[in-house]
Amino acid sequence: MENKRANCIIEVSVDSANGRYAVGIMNMRQALDLPEMPSLSYTHPDPVKAAAGIVVSRKELAGFMACR
Repeated sequence: MENKRANCIIEVSVDSANGRYAVGIMNMRQALDLPEMPSLSYTHPDPVKAAAGIVVSRKELAGFMACR
């Protein structure tokens, strides 16, 4: 059975000294398939929290994927 959370849409951003810049909008599986880079951040999978600007780490994002 496929994890339905894998299809949640999030925004991936890169954090730099000049601010945060969007890399792209993708589902959680695609985001976790990106190379591990400490400068990447991910919007929260909950749309309300994402709209509030809450970002999570790769480890936290993987934790959301593990939840059913």
